[in-house]
Amino acid sequence: MSQPAKWHDVYRNDDEKCVFVGKDGCSGLIRATDKATGKKFEWRSTDALARESGLSKKRVEEILEYYCNKKMVRQHSKDPEKWGYHEVVGSEKEDPDVVGKDHENRMEKTKKPINPAISRPPQKANKPVNHP
Repeated sequence: MSQPAKWHDVYRNDDEKCVFVGKDGCSGLIRATDKATGKKFEWRSTDALARESGLSKKRVEEILEYYCNKKMVRQHSKDPEKWGYHEVVGSEKEDPDVVGKDHENRMEKTKKPINPAISRPPQKANKPVNHP
């Protein structure tokens, strides 16, 4: 699978640029570290992006949806208000199918040869029967 394009190669107007880098040029969606505090950022809320870009929340959501469809921006899987740029948060990983994986493991176990000495309990010796 090929990597999505970089935002600076494909943005179409200043509104979109402001969502990625903020109106100050160093915030927005691509900010990974706050220069003042050193705090790490991966996910940005829609409200924070609207504040940093100077755009309305509705306009920010339109831009995010456009770039989400291009796989350049990703919505957080557990918090729909948070967004991340693919180079900062990585690509989305599929949730593991726990039941399916368990089924595969059990099927693999049935294919392995069984050692009869280990798998069977020891047999009791027959007691001699006393006949009168």
